[in-house]
Amino acid sequence: MKTDRRWVAWVLLLFPMLGASPTEMPFRVVGYLPDYRMAQLDQSLGQHLTDLIYFSVEPDAKGGLDRKRLKPEYLVTLKRIKDQHKIKLHLSVGGWGRSAGFPRLAASAELRTKFASELVRFCQENGFDGVDLDWEHPKGSDQVRDHGLLLTEVRRQFRPHGYQLTIAVAGWQTMSGEAIAAVDWFNLMAYDGEGKHSTFEFAQADVARLLKQGIPASKICLGLPFYGRDIKNHNRERTYADLVQKSQSDAIDEIDGYYFNSVATIEKKARFALESKLAGVMIWEVGQDTHDERSLLKAIGRISSIPKP
Repeated sequence: MKTDRRWVAWVLLLFPMLGASPTEMPFRVVGYLPDYRMAQLDQSLGQHLTDLIYFSVEPDAKGGLDRKRLKPEYLVTLKRIKDQHKIKLHLSVGGWGRSAGFPRLAASAELRTKFASELVRFCQENGFDGVDLDWEHPKGSDQVRDHGLLLTEVRRQFRPHGYQLTIAVAGWQTMSGEAIAAVDWFNLMAYDGEGKHSTFEFAQADVARLLKQGIPASKICLGLPFYGRDIKNHNRERTYADLVQKSQSDAIDEIDGYYFNSVATIEKKARFALESKLAGVMIWEVGQDTHDERSLLKAIGRISSIPKP
C-alpha cells in the first residue's frame, strides 16, 4: 500500500504532543507529602519516588488558591528534592476537610477558567510539573458533571505547557467520561474501609470498580497506606513507623487492635499493581515511614525497580 508522506509528517509532528504510550511509561511510585511533615522531612526519601505531591493548597470558592500552608522555605526544600532526585513535583489542591471551595467554582464556567489559570501560573512561577486535584468528594450528578467540566478546563490550559493533571479518588466514586479523558492518572485511595481498612482484597476490589467504569489500568495508581487504623474505632490511627516498633515480624498486619500494611502486604500490593499493568502505586503518606531496613518505600523499590521518567 502506498503511504501518503504528508500524513506521516503530521503524525510525527503530533506524536510529542500526544506523549508516550502507556506501555512506554515507567511504573510510578507517587508519594503525598503533607505540609505538617515538612519540618521533620527526610529529604533522601526522594530517591525512592518518581513523583512527589505536596499536600495541600485549598481551592478558593472564587476561583483562587489559598496558599497559607505553603511557606516560601517549603518551596525551596521541595525544589531541592526535585532537582536532587530527578522526580516530578506536583501540587495537591483540596483534600479531606479542605475541599469546601470546589462545588461553587466548578459550577461556574468563569470560575473554572480563572481557577485553571491560577494553577498554570502557580506551576510556572514555582517549577511544579503538575497538579493533583483532591475534591473529597463530589456529591450528586450535578457535582459529578461539574467535576468533569473543571478537569476538562484545567486540561485545556495545561496542555500547551505539558503540565500533568491527576486526581485523588475513592474506589466508590462515580467518574464522568470527561473526567476519565482529562486526567493523566487517578490516585486511588484504596484504604480507609471499615474494620481492617486496607486489606489486599479491598485494594483488588477498588481497582476492579475503577476498571468497570472504563478507566484504563494504565491510568490507575494503587494507593498504599503508611498508617494503621483502629479496627473498632475508625477515627483512631497511628503511623506505620510507630506501629512497627512493637513487632519483630515483617508479615504481621495487626498490632494493639490496629490494622496496617506490613512489608509483606505492601510488597504483595506493589507486585499486584505491576503485574496488572497499573500506572503504579501511590502512598499516603511518605512521612509515616521508617528510616531503616523496614521502610515500606524500600519494600516498594524492591518490587518495582524501574527507572524514573
